[in-house]
This record gives sequence, C-alpha cells and structure tokens, in this order.
Amino acid sequence: MLIRTNIKIMKNLKVTVLVTGVLLAFALLSCEKEELTTLEPEAIATEKGLKVCVEKWDTDTDLSKAATLKAKQWNPGQVIRVKFLNGNSYVQSKVRQYAKAWEDHANITFQFVSTNSSANIKISFREGQYANDGGSWSYLGTDANNYSRTMHYGWFNDNTSETDFRTTTIHEFGHALGLIHEHQNPVAGINWDREAVYAYYAGPPNYWSRAQVDNNLFRRYEASTSNYSAYDPASIMHYPIPAEHTLDGFSVGTNTNLSDTDKSFIATVYPGDTGGDDICSGVSPYVNGESYSVGDQVTYQGYLFERTASGWTNLGECGAPPADICAGVDPYVGGQFYAVGDQVTYQGYLFERTTTGWTNLGQCGS
Repeated sequence: MLIRTNIKIMKNLKVTVLVTGVLLAFALLSCEKEELTTLEPEAIATEKGLKVCVEKWDTDTDLSKAATLKAKQWNPGQVIRVKFLNGNSYVQSKVRQYAKAWEDHANITFQFVSTNSSANIKISFREGQYANDGGSWSYLGTDANNYSRTMHYGWFNDNTSETDFRTTTIHEFGHALGLIHEHQNPVAGINWDREAVYAYYAGPPNYWSRAQVDNNLFRRYEASTSNYSAYDPASIMHYPIPAEHTLDGFSVGTNTNLSDTDKSFIATVYPGDTGGDDICSGVSPYVNGESYSVGDQVTYQGYLFERTASGWTNLGECGAPPADICAGVDPYVGGQFYAVGDQVTYQGYLFERTTTGWTNLGQCGS
C-alpha cells in the first residue's frame, strides 16, 4: 500500500521544454574554474553515417498512396499506453523524458506502464533477441495496436548524447502519433539528385535498394489522403539532406527539436486541452496487486506517485500544475566542483552536468 510522503524535488528531474534552435552549454576549462560558453546550433549532418529511421506500415497497406494515413490517428484526448520490452533504466528514462515533448502541444497522453502490462506502443532496444536490429523505427499511429513490437531504438546506449536521445525519441514518437516524414509532405518540392541519393543509400549503414529509396525519400503522400501543413524544412520529422543530394544545393540539417510548425500542426491533429494544468492528467489509478516498474506513475487518494527503486515518491497533489523545473535548484557558482547529474540554474535556464559538459534542460518557469 502506498504511503504518502512529502513532495520531493528530485535531482534527476527531466523536462522536455527546450530552447528551439539554440544549444547552450558550459565548458569545463580547468579543475579550478568553469566558465559559460554559448555554442552554435549543430552543423548540418555530414553525408556519411546519416541516422535515419524508416516508417513501418501494416503489411496490407498500399504504400503508393498511403490511403489509410488519416485512419492511423488516435482519438484526441486518448491515453496511449507505452511499455518497454527491454533496455536498462537509463535509456528507458531518456525515452520517457523526451516522448513527453508532444504532450505540451497535442491533446494526448503517453502513459508508461510496466513490462507485463498491456500497452499500445511496445518499445525495444538493440540487445538480446533484437541485437541485430541497428536501426530506429516506429509503426505509424494506431498500427501499433496490431504488433507485439512497435518501436525500436537501434543506436541508444549509455554513451548516447543528449541531443541524439532527444532528436530520435521525439521523431519516433511523432511517427507513433501518425506523422509522416516531412520530406514526403504532399507539398514538398525537393529537387533531388536521384542518382546521388541512390548511390549514398546503397552503401552502409542503410544498404537500400532503389525501390527502398523511392519509398523512403522520393515518394510523396497524396494531399487528398493525408493531413499536412505547409512544407517545413525545420520539422523534427525531416531527414537530414546534404547539399550533395540535391541539384540546386538545397540542404536540411539535423533538426533536434520540435519546430513551431510541428507544434501548431500537431495541435490541429489532436485538438483540445493538453492537460498542462494538472500533473495527474492521463495517469491511471494505483491498482493493488499489479506489478509496477521503476518510473511508473499512478494516482492514489488525490496524489501523483512515481515508482522508485526503494518505494514510491509523492510528486504532488492532483489538480496542481507541473512545478517550475528550476524550483529548489541552486544557481551556478563559478569555480565550484559539480558531479555528473548535478543541476544548476544559469541566466534563467536549468542545466544538468553530464560527462562531457552541461545540458540545457529548459527555461525556468516552465
């Protein structure tokens, strides 16, 4: 039975509200002193080793027309249950953290449940029986209901960068909401250098046939059978496109955050209250006797609880808005030693210490 505890501000609090287009970081200059530096946005991905995912479809879907695309959308307001089939607690926590980015703009809720619970979305990582699957992919929307494994992260491990966790997770959960790749938007008019694209994707790490390239890059969806916005090269759902892959030098870098169009568009697909004013929105009540894993959340007697390795933590009273991410976090102090996992505030933002520097977790007040 749950025991009500005091609300705790946990050191490992993760958020998904990030600063679009700019990556701030701290650079460790010496053991005695650290200074803030501002880094430029990520450079355009190089042609070699582009990490791209593949949309998966029901086997009876007509890929030439995507005629059932609209039918793959969930119902606005739906609680979509998600579980992990494998993976350690660290990589699982990163997927949990960044999948939530969509909830701020779409009237849906991703509820993460224990491995032995029923779920709509079932996630695997590259280990065990899936050790040979090095790609990342997701079934589109409600197709997930038809399969025992519906999303996979083939390049996630303990050494994956924060940017890669964020980019790939948000992208794959976009597919899980029914979103297509943006370069296949009905109104996208990319002037491809087809032979250059065929040649690139024929090699590692993809080894795609010309037909696979046609399907994954050149095929565009029909406007009459798909929901779409104006073409958005900044979309999180866009493949990186090197200039060498187009005839006019057009290129798209690695988009690492939701774009403004992503946010406004998904709100039209899943309209309604996003539940941002209640921390218990979309969370199921505690069920006595059910098995819960670390990270599972439940409601109990009007409070939100999260399962930890040692018991349950009370995250707050239902009906309350999510807490300011910077609440209780001390400001950064130059020259002070910080360990991996430590969090500080700096110039209105929350940062967390990593093995390589500092990661911006979002703006204070959010």
